[in-house]
Amino acid sequence: MPLDVIEEKHLNDIINYALDYPSMVLAHVRAPGQTGSLADIAYGLYVGYIGGVFFDGFLERNKRFLNEDEVSHFNRIIGENNKTIALKIKANLHL
Repeated sequence: MPLDVIEEKHLNDIINYALDYPSMVLAHVRAPGQTGSLADIAYGLYVGYIGGVFFDGFLERNKRFLNEDEVSHFNRIIGENNKTIALKIKANLHL
């Protein structure tokens, strides 16, 4: 069974928050010693931040980890927001 409406709303709220306050995530990208594409590193940090906050909240609210269907639904929602996340990263990194 995929994420219920309330959990989906929590995930979308986390995505919106991360996109509204990019300095939390992008500060790590500008740290000295980073190699590789800044946009790729920033994307990984964004998805990691979103996933961490969501999974932690899900565990706290439901007292269990996500099942396969819920993880699949999570990944689909992240995939649907790929362009939005990438555009926000490029805008804030001035690429």
